[in-house]
Amino acid sequence: MDGAPSMVKLAKPLLVFGGPYSNLQATKAVLAEAQRRAIPPGNIICTGDVVAYCADPQGVIDLLRRSSIWILMGNCEESLAAQAAECGCGFAEDSACAVLSG
Repeated sequence: MDGAPSMVKLAKPLLVFGGPYSNLQATKAVLAEAQRRAIPPGNIICTGDVVAYCADPQGVIDLLRRSSIWILMGNCEESLAAQAAECGCGFAEDSACAVLSG
């Protein structure tokens, strides 16, 4: 099929995580746990939202690039690529998430 995404078969175990949100320590902990459980990088998927909210966006980007894991585009990446004024999360204006993301 033209234009259809290619299928990738992954062997078990599989680790899927999302929302590193610039939290370098948490991202290191997830990858360390994957290593402890002998999950190869090709069997690890980050569901996006790599940068946002926390203190070390570049550190998380660098770590994930070196890790060779799969990374999907989350709404934060989509918004950055589109140079959008907001992340597209749809937070209510008076919510704690809106305050923390501002």
